[in-house]
Amino acid sequence: MPNAWSVAAGIINPVTGRWMTKSWNIDTLLPEATRTYSEIENTFKVQVYYRLPVRRYCQNDEDIKRCGRRQRNPRYANVLGGYADAGAGPDAILDTHGSFEILLAGYVDLPLLIQTLHKHFQQTGTWIDQRFDHAQLKADGNHWHYGAMSASRVIFCEGTAIKENPWFNKLPLTPAKGETLILRSETLHLPPSIYHSTKWLLPYQPQRFRIGATYDEADLDPAPTEAGKAELLQAATQILSEDHHLKVEAHMAGLRPSTSDARPLLGEHPISKGLFVLNGLGSKGASVGPEMSRQLFEHIFNNEALDPEVDIQRFESLA
Repeated sequence: MPNAWSVAAGIINPVTGRWMTKSWNIDTLLPEATRTYSEIENTFKVQVYYRLPVRRYCQNDEDIKRCGRRQRNPRYANVLGGYADAGAGPDAILDTHGSFEILLAGYVDLPLLIQTLHKHFQQTGTWIDQRFDHAQLKADGNHWHYGAMSASRVIFCEGTAIKENPWFNKLPLTPAKGETLILRSETLHLPPSIYHSTKWLLPYQPQRFRIGATYDEADLDPAPTEAGKAELLQAATQILSEDHHLKVEAHMAGLRPSTSDARPLLGEHPISKGLFVLNGLGSKGASVGPEMSRQLFEHIFNNEALDPEVDIQRFESLA
């Protein structure tokens, strides 16, 4: 099974990083993500997509200047709200240099999404829960056979487990470990929003909060670590304006399937025809995944060209 990024929420943030840059291709990605999650909600009568703004806290005077430059840039008009002076936000958050609002943000309840689709696929008889053995996949003419199954096309969506894939393991995936915590506090109260200071803090349910995430390219063991927990708890004390009793309810970790050029990996193997890959979504799977899935579907069934930025043809390692 792939090393899944074990999260309770997939954050959708149109402006990311220390330099407050607009996320890659977000004006295309976000509408498709919204359409996809809305369709899932309407079909299965569940809520998985929560639209919430991000309150981004400035750490110094340079952050304030950078924020001002972004607000004057027309490219950011649809994703950046106004600047708020220090102390204008919730008292529970330490606010020394003011903050600004990131619009069109939110989070996806990934466990509920996966459970809902899993149940649907089980009921329709289209789900087999077992470890995939690449050695058993054999080509025969225009079809690929795996046990009793036969298909003209196979799509690999394996995350960092792509390293075990004999057809696609040369693609330049650069895994990065991340850890998050679910915390409980009876004294910490925050209005619904995503709060981003040194880390992000998400009021997840009554008296429950999510904080994340760490970033480590050296440790590729997907298990949670005490060092990761300590880093996140320390970050929580730095984000909050006063002490709160924070109880750790869950500690999760996983490996992000990042890539050398920070772009997804889509396309057909140049030699082994009928084998496709969809991977490399990094830490932005909730926002990137729906559009990448749409592109690959249209490429396979309607011969639509893939975006050259994500097409694996940009690499020569598979030829």
